[in-house]
Amino acid sequence: MEFPYAIREEQASMIKDIEDILSRGSHIILEAPTGFGKTITSLYPSLRYAITNGKKLLYLVRTNSQEQKVIEEAKKLGVKAVSMQGRAHMCPLSQELDEIKAGNAEELSLLCSKLKKEVNKGNRNACPYYANYLEKGDEMRDYILEVHTSEEIFQKGLQMEICPYEAVKDSLKEASIVVLPYIYFLAPFLRNTILDKMEVDFKDMILIVDEAHNFPDFARELRSDELTERALELMEKECLDYGNKIIMGKPCADVAEYIKEAIYQMEEFVDEDEGIIPHYAFEEEIAKMMDISVNDIPRLAMDLLKFGMAIREEKMNRRKLPRSYIYHAGNFLLAWKDSYATEYIHIVKMGKNPKVEIFCLDPAGITEIIRNVHASIHMSGTLSLESYRAIVNLPEDSLLRRYKSPFPPENLKILYVDDVTTKYEELEEHLDKIAKYVEEIVSVGRNTAVFFPSYSLLEKILKISDIRGMVEERGIKQLELHRRIENFKERGGVILSVFGGRISEGLDFPGKLLEIAVIVGIPYPKPTARLKMLTKYYDYKFGNGWEFAFKVPASIKIRQAIGRLIRSENDRGVAVILDRRAIQFKDEIPATKSKNLTREIKDFFEE
Repeated sequence: MEFPYAIREEQASMIKDIEDILSRGSHIILEAPTGFGKTITSLYPSLRYAITNGKKLLYLVRTNSQEQKVIEEAKKLGVKAVSMQGRAHMCPLSQELDEIKAGNAEELSLLCSKLKKEVNKGNRNACPYYANYLEKGDEMRDYILEVHTSEEIFQKGLQMEICPYEAVKDSLKEASIVVLPYIYFLAPFLRNTILDKMEVDFKDMILIVDEAHNFPDFARELRSDELTERALELMEKECLDYGNKIIMGKPCADVAEYIKEAIYQMEEFVDEDEGIIPHYAFEEEIAKMMDISVNDIPRLAMDLLKFGMAIREEKMNRRKLPRSYIYHAGNFLLAWKDSYATEYIHIVKMGKNPKVEIFCLDPAGITEIIRNVHASIHMSGTLSLESYRAIVNLPEDSLLRRYKSPFPPENLKILYVDDVTTKYEELEEHLDKIAKYVEEIVSVGRNTAVFFPSYSLLEKILKISDIRGMVEERGIKQLELHRRIENFKERGGVILSVFGGRISEGLDFPGKLLEIAVIVGIPYPKPTARLKMLTKYYDYKFGNGWEFAFKVPASIKIRQAIGRLIRSENDRGVAVILDRRAIQFKDEIPATKSKNLTREIKDFFEE
C-alpha cells in the first residue's frame, strides 16, 4: 500500500505518531488544521497496521460529507471499505412511506425486525426489498465492496429493488474499513449489531473519530432525554384513540394532563427561561395530582410502558411506525427516577413548548468504552487536547499532538483590538465603536465574513450601522442559505453570520472568495442554568469547570471562524478579533494587538 500523495513533513510526523500508538495499543488525540490531509494521513498507517495484524478499522463521522471524503481516500488506497448510514437514509420503504423516514433508530429497528420476520414466514409483501435481497443479494454485496458512498449504495438498491441497508450489514465482515455515524458506536444496541456483523472483538478494533470536537456533546445528548408539552398532547390523543385505558385508577388521557400540569408547576424554579429542578419535585407534583405516593411513580411508568408497547405492536402489525407517546412518557419517567446521580441534572424549560429534561453532564459514562479497543485516533482542526482527554475519559498516557499548518504562516495575519468588548455588563457602551470598526474593515473592499456571538447582537449592529451584506438569519432554510452563498460567491461582498452557524463551521470559500474574517466579541456560551451546573460539575471533577464549560467552546468557535480563511497553500487572509479578551486565548490563537487596523489590513494585502 502506497501513500497516494507527496508526503509533507508534518504528515510524516503524524504517520509516525500513529504507528507508535498502534504498536503500543494506545490512543492519540491530535489537532491539525484544515487542508492538512488528516483523513488520508490517519487512514494510511491505520489500514496498513490493521491488514498486517488482523484488525478492523472503524471510522466515525458526524456528517455525510465527511463519509464521502473517507470513501474517496479509501479508493486511492485500494482497500475494501463499506460506508453506512441509518435506516432512515437507507430504507427504500422510507421513499414510499414518509412516516417511516421520521422514525428514530429504535422504532425503525423494531419495524424492520417485524417485517423481516413476516418475509421469512413467506409473506414477501411485508417488505419486497428484503425479500428480493434474500433471493438475489450477491450482486448488491459485490457492488458495495467495490467501494461506494452510502448515497450511491442507496441508489443502486432502489435500481435493483433490493434493501441496501441489509446488504451493507452483510458486507461489513469483508471490509477492512467501515465508515459510520457516531451513533453506531455510542448506542449500545447499534454497536453490538455492527460488531456482530463485522465479526470483530473490541481488542481487534482500531477506532478513528473525525471532527472529534463534536464527539463529547453528541455522547452527552445521547444520554439525555426530554418530555415536552407537545409530546404530552399527542399522548393524550393517543390515549383517546386506543380506548383511554385506566392507569393506576385514572384514565390515561388524564394522566397526560397531570404530567403536563406538573411541568407548569416547575416554573417556580425557572430563572429567565430555564431552571434546575430539585430532586423529587417533579415526581412529587405528579404524585400529588394523581393522589398516589412518590414510591408509586415507577409502577406508573411501567403501566404506561406496557400500554405503549401494546400500541407499538398493533402499529407494527399494520406496517406502521411503532411510535407511542404513551411509551415515551413511561420510559421518560423511569429514566427520570434512574438519573438521580451526580452526572445528571433535571431541567425545566419554559417557552412555546414547555418541557422537562434529563441532562447528562458527563459523557464519559458512554465514551469510556473506547478504552476497550486496540487503539484509537481522535482528530480535529480545532481541539483542546487535554480537555478532550479528560472529558472523554481516555487514559492519562494518551498521546497529545498538535501539528503545524502545511501552509506558509505569513499567509494568515490575526489582529485584535483592546478598546472594545462584548462582555454583557459593558456591551451597550461599546456598540457604536464595534459598529465603526466593522464599517472600517468592510471599507477595505475585500470579501469579508463577520461573525457575531448571537443573532441579537448581529441585529443591533445592523440597526446602528450602514453595513449591508448577505445575512445568515435565524432559522434560514438550507436551500435559501445555499442560494445566498452562491450569489455571494459570484458577486463577493460581506457575509454576516453567527458563531456555530453553518457558515462558521462547515463551508469552504477558497482563494479570494473570503479574505477577511471579523470576530465580533468572544463567543462564550450563554450562562444558562445547565451551563452553571456543568461548570460546578467539572469544578468538582477536574478543578477548572469554567475552562471546560466556557473557555474551550469559545476557543473552538473562534478558531473555526478563522479557519474559513486558509484552506490551501494559495489562500491569504486577515482575521480581526474585536474584543480585548482575545489576550485570554494567546496560547491557542496567536493574535497581535493592532495599532492602526485599516492600515495594517491594507498593508497585508499589498505585500
